[in-house]
Amino acid sequence: MFEKVVYQAKPVRYVRRGGGGKPPQGGVVPFGILTHHFFVLHQPASLSMLGRMMVRGFESAAGRGPAVMRRLPSVWLVCCLVSICFFRLAAHGAESEAPPAQEAIVAAIRGIVEAGRQPLLHRPDFSDWQDSLRQLYEAANFRPLWLRSDKPSGQATEILRVLSEADRRGLSPEDYDAARLREEAARFDSATPPTAVDAAAFDTALTVCVLRYVSDAHVGRVPPRAVGFALGMEPSRPSGLAVSGEHQEQAAEVTPTAGPRPFDPAAFVSRLPAAEAPAQLLATLDPQFPLFGRLMTALAHWRELAARTDFPQVPNLPKLHPGESDAGVVPLRDFLRATGDLPSAARAPKNARVYDPDLVKAVKRFQEQHGLGTDGVIGAATLSQLQISPAGRVRQIELTLERLRWLPPPEEEAFVVVNIPEFQLRGYYRGSTSPALQLRAVVGSASLRHETPVLHASMQYLVFRPYWDVPPTIAQKEILPDAEQDPAYFSRHHYEFHNGRIRQRPGDDNALGLLKFVFPNPFHVYMHDTPKKRLFAKSRRDFSHGCIRVSDAAALAEFVLRGQGKWDRDGIDAAMKSGRNDRRVYLERPVGVYLLYSTVVVDGDGTTHFFEDIYGHDARLDAVLAKGPPYAVSNSSTVTVKVEAQSK
Repeated sequence: MFEKVVYQAKPVRYVRRGGGGKPPQGGVVPFGILTHHFFVLHQPASLSMLGRMMVRGFESAAGRGPAVMRRLPSVWLVCCLVSICFFRLAAHGAESEAPPAQEAIVAAIRGIVEAGRQPLLHRPDFSDWQDSLRQLYEAANFRPLWLRSDKPSGQATEILRVLSEADRRGLSPEDYDAARLREEAARFDSATPPTAVDAAAFDTALTVCVLRYVSDAHVGRVPPRAVGFALGMEPSRPSGLAVSGEHQEQAAEVTPTAGPRPFDPAAFVSRLPAAEAPAQLLATLDPQFPLFGRLMTALAHWRELAARTDFPQVPNLPKLHPGESDAGVVPLRDFLRATGDLPSAARAPKNARVYDPDLVKAVKRFQEQHGLGTDGVIGAATLSQLQISPAGRVRQIELTLERLRWLPPPEEEAFVVVNIPEFQLRGYYRGSTSPALQLRAVVGSASLRHETPVLHASMQYLVFRPYWDVPPTIAQKEILPDAEQDPAYFSRHHYEFHNGRIRQRPGDDNALGLLKFVFPNPFHVYMHDTPKKRLFAKSRRDFSHGCIRVSDAAALAEFVLRGQGKWDRDGIDAAMKSGRNDRRVYLERPVGVYLLYSTVVVDGDGTTHFFEDIYGHDARLDAVLAKGPPYAVSNSSTVTVKVEAQSK
């Protein structure tokens, strides 16, 4: 009664023969016809004939009328089961028969992954990332990760932009072949699109570069051990043991752990192909310190200055006092205007060679921002900082960004940061971008090679009125020769022999002062009070044997003991002045400790401070980075650093 009019990939429509009659009851299309539509029109040729046989059988049964079908209820059940089997078989056939172009891309991707080389890149050998690449592509059945409808996906385009702007974060776009990959991506829109092999090459090359970028952005390009930093190392003793004494005479060898924090670049990259905002996801790789974002802003500013071909340079100057004259004052004035230290509205005196009051004020501002004494006198130290070009400042910021990537994020509710070349200590509560505490610090002497180590640890206890166990080398080189010349030397300085060693009794004259802060670490360094308060008035404060002296130990104790019982400022002062000797107080909540080395600091108001590279860490890191990738990896399992504090 009804005949099929159209068999196309559209809804099947029927017309009545002779123009009369109605469709099947309830508007339901006969089951055999639907089956014919599916098998014949939508499935591979290998199933077409079998499908037609099924259809004819269904139509024959249906043509005999409803009565027959009612008498044979099992017929419908059999038809349904058989149809389901064919549907599944047909689906499998369609899935297994990939288009030839797609098969070629899959084969090419598999070949590149297994070879471990990508000729499209300037660093073709990716054997160090081969396992990660295999893991990513096996999960995708070796299909492209970054192509959609034979063109780079939106995610790929956004990621290419991030790679091209890697220098905003102190990285190098050349390390990730950003320009070459963008050229290859543009080929997909050309009149002669890339072949399947070229498409596979682009996809795998982008994956390699994204893996490299993700690792560099999160944990840094250079391993800390390659430049002598001991980050990620285990404490050399259980935290419950005491650590005392300020100096140690020999170097300590420590074995590094796997790193400051676990990170799986492949797992991170696997989230990018389907990410709604891949650039935002990549930004989460940045160190979680407010300083990092501020440094990025400062980096952009100094790059603009470095791009100027007319940027003033400060010539060699004699030691210059306010009111004196020199021909070099003219370019000095231009330089300070360009850096913003001298207001643009400030007028030069009639004699432009005179070091006038407005310029003196600008120099003092410059000195304050560079950790120098603010006396307005242009001496050797000030001149040295004035002669660093904007390009030099750019590099300084890039090196600081790199070192920040080595530090694990804070986990404790409170943490203390000591910036070694700045000679400053700051205390933070987690989540706050402004310090709750800021103190001056004395760090290890650069001239005597008693460098304070860079490390991350956890402060676990304090010692009120501590003893100082004198290390043998200091006893032999300093104390015993003086004692030979002065029989009263021991008694006057409160030294005594204890278990065959010299130690200094607690008191106001003790080298550790009245309070010591212990954070177990491989070098046995710690923070402590000091009787030598006058040193905190100096602008450069590297005078210790490696431990950190703090300008206000009671204030630091109040910060780390916050909320812990009776330990308010009055209780702390009483324990320091009249409490029992060598009293240990454990922290209920350990406090994080970062001893870091940053020659650039940006305040919350955007003011940028630059400091001298007192230990040469900037120079060593710069030398490693200047060699280009792959960056140096230390082959040694140990790091040797001269340290000072020694246990009992």
